[in-house]
Amino acid sequence: MELNERSRNILRAVVLSYIEKASPVGSQTVTKTFSLGLSPATIRNIMADLEDMGYLSQPHTSAGRIPTSKGYRLYVNDLMEEDRSSLFSEALLEEKYLGMKREDPHALLQETTRMLSLLSHYAGIVLAPKPSKARLDRLEFILLRKGHVLVVQVSKDGLVQHRMIDADPELTPQDLARISAVLNEKFSGLNIEEIQARLLHEMRAEKEEYDRLLWKAFELGRQALGPPPAEELYIVGTSNILSLPEFTENLEKMKALFKTVEEKAVILKLLNRCLETEGVQILIGSENKLPGVADFSLVISSYRSGDRILGTLGVIGPTRMEYARVIPLVDHTAKLLSRLLELD
Repeated sequence: MELNERSRNILRAVVLSYIEKASPVGSQTVTKTFSLGLSPATIRNIMADLEDMGYLSQPHTSAGRIPTSKGYRLYVNDLMEEDRSSLFSEALLEEKYLGMKREDPHALLQETTRMLSLLSHYAGIVLAPKPSKARLDRLEFILLRKGHVLVVQVSKDGLVQHRMIDADPELTPQDLARISAVLNEKFSGLNIEEIQARLLHEMRAEKEEYDRLLWKAFELGRQALGPPPAEELYIVGTSNILSLPEFTENLEKMKALFKTVEEKAVILKLLNRCLETEGVQILIGSENKLPGVADFSLVISSYRSGDRILGTLGVIGPTRMEYARVIPLVDHTAKLLSRLLELD
């Protein structure tokens, strides 16, 4: 059922009041705070209608109303536009990004997470690019001591990973340089999953088909590139959410937040679901069917290098999140991070 202008204005007033105060909103509050030209009695009747339609709920008989997930969704989709401009400064975010460099992508992602938390006042989250999907630029093997080799793996996106492996003690630095050259020539530009599959196929062939160095190259490549590390998820600012009244006054909600953040599995699942989706995704409260997130909202966007999506970033907070500030913050952060990660 489509809401008329008066109902839409009152729903927006209740959402904004509840976001600010975190307490049920009554008709008197709406009358005093917003110039709607309506009497408290008329506002009460419209709020009752909004409750019947599922946009508001009433925690107690004598209390005011609070928005439901359905009410927040209508606000985000249709009523929020006029609230955006005064709450978020793109210039401030760009100023904070000016000094950042892409040479250390992990530090860049950590700092991005911290800034999302700082500017949103909630928790910032960033999912790093999946190692198995990263396209190889080059492998380097450095002999540290006899039988112990440091592998430096550089992706096309500039991500650098280090790994120590055990190697044939007879290998010399010159052997390792030639092995690097062989592997880079054969596999540069492929992602790790593709390389692992090719290596397995090559190594199933008879050893006699290869000279000693080529066989060593495949063996060293297999050790260097597998198994890939687990997905890396950065979370900063959980304490910002725990300090909010809906959590300090509700032990069960606090426990749910701790469990969700500590286990990370639910957040990873949500972020991966949004990985291939363009633009900002807003997941509100009970719309999230996964356990542990019914009391939270997530605002998420993917970031990329060129045309290839690398990962996702966003903000997790209460359902009474300041969507008008957080949505453009997440959107602009994703675009700035993508710009920094653009290939030369």
